[in-house]
Amino acid sequence: MIEEAKGAARTEGAREKAAAQAEIEQQMASAKNQLREQVALLAVAGAEKILQKEVDAQAHSALLKQLREQLR
Repeated sequence: MIEEAKGAARTEGAREKAAAQAEIEQQMASAKNQLREQVALLAVAGAEKILQKEVDAQAHSALLKQLREQLR
């Protein structure tokens, strides 16, 4: 009976560990995507300052999309 309880506890521990690892990996992927978005925004802002001209909304959107694709 004690060995059975130990086995059940080990199984539950392994399940919880796997669930925690999966959650960590999901959060890391989300953080990486957010970082890519921020890098793209910073790159566009920097380019605008360097060029000393304003980029219209459509061109801005296209540049962001292009940068996101390049960062993947």
